[in-house]
Amino acid sequence: MPEDHGPGVRFPPPVIVVAALILAWGLQRLLPIQLGPPAVALGGMVIFLAMGWVGWALLVLVRAGNDPRPDKPDAAFVVAGPYRFGRNPIYFGFLLFLAGVALSWGTLWAWLAVGAVFLALDLYVVRREEAYLRARFPESYPAYAARIRRWV
Repeated sequence: MPEDHGPGVRFPPPVIVVAALILAWGLQRLLPIQLGPPAVALGGMVIFLAMGWVGWALLVLVRAGNDPRPDKPDAAFVVAGPYRFGRNPIYFGFLLFLAGVALSWGTLWAWLAVGAVFLALDLYVVRREEAYLRARFPESYPAYAARIRRWV
């Protein structure tokens, strides 16, 4: 059997999120487009919720013996904790975090960053990971994928 190198994700998802935030911030400085007043309190609550959600998902993943980096092989198939609600709870948490930032800023660019990160994660990360998990856990992953939604 060839050595398992993981799903082959090239860009770490947190880097995608941070790059999108920096780009949205920069675009807002160059061409400000305010959609409405910043909802700082609501955005802060959403960010706090997102961080808790991501923390929970990471804790469950690590306790199962997996390295959370998407370029590393998985030791165990995880269906507990937030993985009962969606197949990609960490990435969902990243999107929730970005939505909190977008609410806090109230700008078009921040909301476009949410959409762009969703597309980048879905097309370039999640699909690679799903193909990897189908091959790595052929007995359990297909049934899980049929039962649990990709996104929460």
